[in-house]
Formats: sequence, C-alpha cells, structure tokens
Amino acid sequence: MTETELKAAIKSGLTGGYLLFGDEDYLKKFYLTKMRESVLADCPPGLLDFNLISLTLEDGDFSKLANAIAAPPVMAPRKFVEVIPPNAAAWKEKERKALSEILKDLEGMPDTVLCMLCPKDTLEAGTAKKPNATYKALTASLKPVQVSLQTGEKLRRWAMRHFAEENIGIPDAVCAFLLSRCAPDMMTLTKEIDKVICYVKAHGRDNVAKEDVEFVTSQGIREDAFGLANAVLAGDRTAALCALDVYNKRTEAPSVILYSLSAVMSDLLTVATLADGGADKAEIVRLTRMHEYKAGIYMRAAADFGTPRIAAALSRCLKADRLLKSMDLGYIPLERFVATIPLGAGKGRKHG
Repeated sequence: MTETELKAAIKSGLTGGYLLFGDEDYLKKFYLTKMRESVLADCPPGLLDFNLISLTLEDGDFSKLANAIAAPPVMAPRKFVEVIPPNAAAWKEKERKALSEILKDLEGMPDTVLCMLCPKDTLEAGTAKKPNATYKALTASLKPVQVSLQTGEKLRRWAMRHFAEENIGIPDAVCAFLLSRCAPDMMTLTKEIDKVICYVKAHGRDNVAKEDVEFVTSQGIREDAFGLANAVLAGDRTAALCALDVYNKRTEAPSVILYSLSAVMSDLLTVATLADGGADKAEIVRLTRMHEYKAGIYMRAAADFGTPRIAAALSRCLKADRLLKSMDLGYIPLERFVATIPLGAGKGRKHG
C-alpha cells in the first residue's frame, strides 16, 4: 500500500490492520494520528479511553494484543488498537508465529482497526526473493505502508508551510540551503525550523536569511548527497549514475541535487584543508561548528581522497552549475559531470 492509498483509506474508511515502517518517523506518527482520529470520529468523547488501546508488547506478553482485538467497542461503532514495538526485528520464530496467529483474528472483527508502527531501523522489508521473516509474518494480516524520507518539492513545500504558518518568509534559495545543510528526516528538520523561527522572531524580523540558518541550525549528514559525492571522488561512474537515477525517480530538481553535492564537496574541502594544516577533529569542529560525528566522517573521506581531488571535483561542480543555469537541459549537465569523472581515487592515484 502506498502513502497515497493510505491517505485515501483514511478519508473513505479504514478496515483491518496496517503496518507503518520505514525511515520517516515524523510522517508515520502523523499518519497514526490521522488514522486514530478517523476511526474514533464517532466515538463519544467520554468513551475515547475505552476504545483506544495502546500497546508496545515490549514485555513479550502477546495476550494483551489478543484481548485488545477480541474486545468489542464500548458504546461506539469502532475501536482503534495501536501497537508501537521498540524492536520488532528482535522477535524470534516462536513469537512471530504467535503474532501471526493473533493478527488473523482481525478478519472477524470489522469493528476493530489496528495499526502497528515500527520506528526507524527496527524493521526491514527485505527483498522480494528473501523477505524479512518478521515483516513476512506481520504482512500476512497487516497492510504494509513504507514511509520513506521525503525529498524534492514535497519536502520544500512542507518546510515552507512551517514558516508560513508563523508568518515568516523564507526565500527559495535559503530554504534549499536549510534542507541541504540539515539532516533529511522531518523530525529533525521540524526542530531546526522551529529554532530558526524563534531566532528570527526574537530579532523582530519576519524573513529568514542564510546567515540565520548558518547560525542556529545543526549540520547533519545528508546520506544521499554524501553517497553521490563519495562515488564522484572514488571515480566510480556506475555508482554515481545509479545515485543520479535514484534522484531522477524521486523527481528531484537538478539544481537541488547540484546544490547538495556542491555543499558536501565544499565541506569536504574545508575539512581537508584544515587537516592538511595540522588541525585535529576538535579544532575542525570548533572552527567549522560542524557536528563531531560528521566531522569524523568527513576527515576520513578527506584523508582517503586527498585535497587536490576534492578541489578538482568542486571546480567541476561549479562548471556544471554554470551550464545548468545557462540553459534548461534537465539532468544532462549532471550526467555529463558524472560521465567525465576521473577514474580511480585515493592519494596514491592521479588526481583529476
């Protein structure tokens, strides 16, 4: 089931059981709230506590889930059961079988809707040929909805709405900088956006500048952009083209991709230059205000690829950016950039 299909079901009427999993915890919690509100819309306010059952199953007592499914609604048309296990992947075969049997009872309970929400990194689907055992057991009765990190125009519009709701303006370029600088999950971004809003309001302004974002937000690693940068620096054209293909399928704007890539390259060059000058991690963190974890990763990448190669790659990013801005060529400047990546990497090889 897609997110679009889930939204439609929330509006038209939810039935049976659902499994929310994936990397975007913010949206999963948002959908869970909407599902709860939809199912309990006709429940008398004084009886909400009787028709909303929340479980974690962390004590291993699955009888609570069986009882929750079997119990009839209390003076209401339907009840809602929400389950948020801390680590579904840790369930053994015996537990998986027990859960699978219990969840089958949903078929005979049309007045019950159940949603299991698995936090990020606690459940993987696996592959079509080899699905994850827990995922397979759960989806025998639950409709799975994978909620992935949001990107591109969707994420930009979402961020812009947060500022607009507080009557704060933010230019498109500054919003793009915010999204390229901070960790990509919406839970983290919400906190960073709130920090920017509070800072701007405290200074009596109603518009966000790039300097505001630089001053109050914490840098996070955007794994997609870092992965593309890593492939570029490693001279791996195949991996870089695969990364571009992922962006293309997500309909990410070429300008946003190049902006994110250039930002990663720029940070890498800064770290590499400081390290060449003798700065250790603590000094780099102090001078760049970069998160310690990110600084460590970038220092390792800088040591592996070398300053000249990073500088050359950043220069080629600039050329691609000029071509992108000079005419509407879609992904062609990025594909040309990747197709001309100097093969090979590392300090011991020729730098391109």
